[in-house]
Amino acid sequence: MTSATDAPVHWDAATNAYRVTGFEEVTGVLRGSGWSSDPRNGEWANEALRELPQGSLLLMDPPEHTRLRRLLAPAFTPRAIEALRPRVAAVVDAVLDDLFADGPEVDVFTEVAAPVPLAVICELFDVGTEGAELFAAQTSNLVRLLEFNPTRDDLMRSATASTEVMLFLTPLLVERSDRPGNDLISELLGLEGLTLDEVLATCILLLAAGHETTTNLITTGTHELLRHPEQVPHLLADPARAVEELIRFTGPVKALVRTAVAEQRVGGARIGAGQTVVLDLHAANRDPRRFDHPDRLDLTRVPAGHLGFGGGIHFCLGAALARLEATEMLPRLFSRYPGLRPVDEAPRWRPSTAFHALEELAVTG
Repeated sequence: MTSATDAPVHWDAATNAYRVTGFEEVTGVLRGSGWSSDPRNGEWANEALRELPQGSLLLMDPPEHTRLRRLLAPAFTPRAIEALRPRVAAVVDAVLDDLFADGPEVDVFTEVAAPVPLAVICELFDVGTEGAELFAAQTSNLVRLLEFNPTRDDLMRSATASTEVMLFLTPLLVERSDRPGNDLISELLGLEGLTLDEVLATCILLLAAGHETTTNLITTGTHELLRHPEQVPHLLADPARAVEELIRFTGPVKALVRTAVAEQRVGGARIGAGQTVVLDLHAANRDPRRFDHPDRLDLTRVPAGHLGFGGGIHFCLGAALARLEATEMLPRLFSRYPGLRPVDEAPRWRPSTAFHALEELAVTG
């Protein structure tokens, strides 16, 4: 991992971009003006990525982003998400019931972490068994688009998955437009000023990014708690504080990409218009200028703010939901299965430029 104090901003020949690793510097880019999230504005994006239809909130710039975010925000306020807690708790309990019924080992990634956000989003969308099966099969391919400069194979898989999901959701959206229900899709369709295409793009974003980040957070959080069993009592005593530290320490997103639309100064470095910066969230969240003993997992740490969910206008829309799912799952997992231990002391990490994710995490109970 790059040290934020060694080089808060430096040229990275491997990515042909400036890498920003300091907390203050990353925050300045995320909250500053003159930066674009649209791949069409950056030299880093390949032709196929530039030609993708632009409908995702993640890839929008103001004023379009401002308009869409303002419309969507009320559905994702902490208060709105808190109302989901009983439903999330019920999903978590169902996932954990008889966890080891089929054998002495389970994979936390596939059998504990992934089912929770999937079940929650399927319930929120009210898509039934057919939708759940489709979403389970396609979410891992949907997020390939979010890799830094994805390969053509990534883009093909992502495009195919997106098409499959759109073919399923489009008639559902038309039906809910005529006969709204008590679900999130109907709520989004009822927002004045939001087009059908924007609702569809938002559903796909929530399915892809929301599922990926929460699954990774629960899996890597479990991994770190198994490595630091002395921290488990602190998790049980104050789950909300513990999850904030886990997000800082082992957050689900590695990096974000921004392109300068005008000349910028970041940490003393000159970033020319059209040049790209890779914002290293993990390094920024380990910056000793911001955090005492940053490489130490301390679930009693007083939260000082972190960049685990990004920041600025693109702060993760689903952050409150991810926090809720993690705070419901992790304490229950470790209290119901206090003998939990890893099968492999060095599990395999998934090769990814965008996500901090394990391939699997086998445990015994």
